[in-house]
Amino acid sequence: MRFFAALAVVVTHVELLKDQFLCENVWRSNKLVFEAGPLGVVFFFVLSGFLITFLLLKEKSVSGTIAVKKFYIRRILRIWPLYYFIILLGFLVLPKISFINIEYLARFFDTNFAPNFLLYLLFLPNLAFSIYAAVPHIGQTWSIGVEEQFYIIWPLIVKYSRNVLIALIAMISVLIAMKAIMLLIYAQHPTNHILKSIKTFLAMTKMESMAIGGIGAWILFNYPEKLKAMFNNFILVIAIILIPVFVYVAPPVIQDAMYLVYSVLFLVIILNVSSNKHSFIKLENKAFVVLGNISYGMYMYHLIVVAFVIKGLLYLGYPVNNSFFPQLVLYTIVIALTIGVSWLSYNFFEVRFLKLKEKFTVVKSGSRL
Repeated sequence: MRFFAALAVVVTHVELLKDQFLCENVWRSNKLVFEAGPLGVVFFFVLSGFLITFLLLKEKSVSGTIAVKKFYIRRILRIWPLYYFIILLGFLVLPKISFINIEYLARFFDTNFAPNFLLYLLFLPNLAFSIYAAVPHIGQTWSIGVEEQFYIIWPLIVKYSRNVLIALIAMISVLIAMKAIMLLIYAQHPTNHILKSIKTFLAMTKMESMAIGGIGAWILFNYPEKLKAMFNNFILVIAIILIPVFVYVAPPVIQDAMYLVYSVLFLVIILNVSSNKHSFIKLENKAFVVLGNISYGMYMYHLIVVAFVIKGLLYLGYPVNNSFFPQLVLYTIVIALTIGVSWLSYNFFEVRFLKLKEKFTVVKSGSRL
């Protein structure tokens, strides 16, 4: 499932970079393509909240507590090495390669270099993204910042909370209230740049999606029998169908809040695929396990790959447009190279840290998330 979420992000960013390199594209004209990337990120958030919460609940039931220090070390070993590698590439190496220069973003890069770089180093890429223009080729890292910020507080809440469900509902309620208040304030002062940055930061910080995933994990952990009514292929199909339907029919005035609806639908899909033995979607095989393991790398490397592929095709005189065969060639090369680079990164770089991570594992998951 992580692989398909990463693939959705790749599709949106292929069309976005085609637009930025002044090629014919469907980035804005096709709603499903435009929303595929944001939906993939929301799916990542829901899945992360689901997995992490379930493992923490399991750990608490087995050992009677949460080894918070070990949790932080596990997250550091899984997330930080690749994150900082991409950050260093994005700030220190890629800007020197004029071949993949994105003029619109590059002109802001030097002006905001120091504060931008500092915020990325402090794992606040979502805050940097809210204040400054995106850093070319690493803009996707904002969501990694959101996840890490969630991971800072969540093991502590699970450890000390008497009722995890109430804590999750409270988190969702507080975040929604903050965003609603901010929208009202900003509506009164639409030219205020500080308020705009705060509004953008809150909009990007979709911890509610992670909390919704956590609610699913809590119910599955504590009341698995009550969830069996949701475990059927009819509900799964309805959830899958409703997502593109809502993308096209939801009124613009409520689009900003639709991620909450998508989060619930994604949770239904996750619960059915992961826990329904009769689900028609079967993803437990060696190929998908490998693709799932490298999905973090796919998410982190794909923008760089897409930029090189598009510029490479243009340099060779091959058309980059919306025609069938040029699109087929472009997407085939991008997906193949992204998988290849991610596989190499996983097996020759990330796995070294993952082996260390296993030493701090209390409850084993189904994969090296």
